[in-house]
Amino acid sequence: MKTFLDPTISLQKVMGDQIYAALNGPIMEYLRQESNAGVDDDRAKEFQEYNNIMIEKKTFPELYRICLQAKQAVGFEQDINFYATSNPSINACSIAANNPQKQPHVVELNSGLVQLMSEKELLFVVGHEIGHLINGDSQLKKLRNFIYKEEDEVPDFITSRLNLYRLLSELSADRYGYIACGGDEETAITTEYKISSGIDISKMHVQLQALIEENKKHLDYFLKSDKFIGDTHPVHPIRVYCLHLYATCKTQKQLDKAMAKIEDRFYQLSEEDATFNFFFVAAGWLLGNTDGEITDVQYQQILNMVGKRCWFPKEFVQKVLDEHDLEQLYHHSIKLLVEHDEDNKVLMLDYLLSIAFIDGAFTENKLHFIYRYGHEVGLEDEEIAACISELIPRHFSINVKI
Repeated sequence: MKTFLDPTISLQKVMGDQIYAALNGPIMEYLRQESNAGVDDDRAKEFQEYNNIMIEKKTFPELYRICLQAKQAVGFEQDINFYATSNPSINACSIAANNPQKQPHVVELNSGLVQLMSEKELLFVVGHEIGHLINGDSQLKKLRNFIYKEEDEVPDFITSRLNLYRLLSELSADRYGYIACGGDEETAITTEYKISSGIDISKMHVQLQALIEENKKHLDYFLKSDKFIGDTHPVHPIRVYCLHLYATCKTQKQLDKAMAKIEDRFYQLSEEDATFNFFFVAAGWLLGNTDGEITDVQYQQILNMVGKRCWFPKEFVQKVLDEHDLEQLYHHSIKLLVEHDEDNKVLMLDYLLSIAFIDGAFTENKLHFIYRYGHEVGLEDEEIAACISELIPRHFSINVKI
């Protein structure tokens, strides 16, 4: 019997743990379950029964067998109801039950996709969707939606990490698809091409190695640039490459090392984002120390701002403190950000005010620091005062130490 490497991607788990902790997961998940989880499951079942057709042994015996085979291949033991849908916006999707002991999970398959795919290709597709259930990929999204009712309420810290988590979750689910189709690399990769293009690659008589070599050219385009690499799903060349790695690496260590190149690309910041992070650390640290020593809440604010653009803010902040002259970095980052966009002057001032006010002690030293910043970016005293007065409502904190 063929054995497989661990399909888990460690960075995905790290991101998931970060998000769960930031959302106070244990308590908020308990409240979510108590308040509406059962209702959500009932609504999901009602929707499926009304809009789609269940794939059952008596009505669709062959398709039902394929679904069960995929489920067994990836070792998933909880109940799943499989449905066929004609919804053109869905190729395939999984919907995790809130309470799997009372309600089965759901996997939907587009009827057109079913007709297009071979048996092995369907095994890959179903295995991929069950992979999402195994990893619990929908839990974090449900938790976010429970806490934040509107999309624009979600902090950037959470949004950026959820975006990375989603990209990695697709790569992990692809590995489960590979396992479900028996470790057939050609099937896995041609299925990716078929879903992406709608063309049956197997009928084109294209050799697997030719596909992989051609894919490398497109992969380089994304890895060696700051081009968009996907929102909910990674771009096709990255998915194909990562499947090839999973299929060909002999050890977990070899796989993790090869995946590091992809993960580094996911980390990659634009030049402006990187400069902002340098500014946040240098400016926050210098301003926070104007009255002696930076406070815990000021340090946390620095981490919050850096964490919007950087996956591991504590490590980034420490690296900057260890390796850079903060005064020099502060002035250099200001210069670059103003050159990039004049509007960045106000964004930087807004951040300085957040550091100045957050500990409830907006002192003369902090005010002088902010005025020196304003002069450095070419603002007159009146303009600085006007900007501060406009931004004060966002940051003012009363001094409860009086």
